[in-house]
Amino acid sequence: MAGRGRGTRLPPAAPAGQGKEIHVFRAIADVLRQIGGAVATVVTLPFRALARLFGGASGSARGRRA
Repeated sequence: MAGRGRGTRLPPAAPAGQGKEIHVFRAIADVLRQIGGAVATVVTLPFRALARLFGGASGSARGRRA
């Protein structure tokens, strides 16, 4: 049987509690992803404000006529 090792028996089950570690790492990754998204939003706010100030110049580049 390919992919299972040398025999036909299943490999031993993971020790108790080991599956919970995966969920903990995924939860930590989710929190870090949310924090990163919030930081990215805060960092881009000044640039968005500048883009609104100079929006007339960029609007003409997109073919929009004011």
